[in-house]
Amino acid sequence: MDERLKRLRAADRISAPTIIRALLPTMVRQRGDRLLGQDAALTAGFGQTATGQRLAVLGVDRGNDLASRRSKNGGALTVPGYRTALRVVQHAQKFGMPVVSLINMPGADASPVSERFGQSQAIADLIAATGQLPVPNLVIFLGEGHSGGALGFANANRIMMLDDALFNVASPEAVAAILHGQQTVSDAIDLLPMTATDLAERGLVDQVVSHETPKLVDTLISLIETQLQDLSQWDGLALIAQREAKFQHFLDTWPIN
Repeated sequence: MDERLKRLRAADRISAPTIIRALLPTMVRQRGDRLLGQDAALTAGFGQTATGQRLAVLGVDRGNDLASRRSKNGGALTVPGYRTALRVVQHAQKFGMPVVSLINMPGADASPVSERFGQSQAIADLIAATGQLPVPNLVIFLGEGHSGGALGFANANRIMMLDDALFNVASPEAVAAILHGQQTVSDAIDLLPMTATDLAERGLVDQVVSHETPKLVDTLISLIETQLQDLSQWDGLALIAQREAKFQHFLDTWPIN
């Protein structure tokens, strides 16, 4: 396995639940979609920061040992996960709370069960809802974020990534497989703009943070508060327009030379 992927998928990788616990001393969890059940990979709910800011949070986590990774499906969200996230986003809009997402996932679950219960529609509903939010939303990629499964959370005003994180239409292994062995997994990472540096150069990522930063959790919390303070000056229509402009600018840089 590529050394970069080993680091991203290490058991001691910083996780969304760790950051959420530090960010929100008080939090009310939302569990399940009221139809199909609960997705263990998703930490979602509402809370208040130490400075008094009310937030909605969405965190996707792979797990840190064999048992937790099995229970969390390796971070591949199922339909209940996306529908629970959608419920949180809708409540955030109703009550005027910013949305913060923390992502480390291989993509959406692609099992026959998820497809049967409308996985693609659940993802599309979340993408549409986050794009039309009249409140600030931001996402931090802590590890990997691939496919539309990650894009559901990334339709955001601000996108931040750890410097070794990846965000792409497919995982490096999937890209290599699609190319029928013409590229190695390592080459696939460099072939497409999936690294934090590449995406920042194209204007999609707003801030890159070193994964070796001392007191990384505290640093990320400070950055979240700073970004939300800046976005709080924008009205709802401006926030929606800014998200659209961000992705349109990225599309305008395509194809890659």
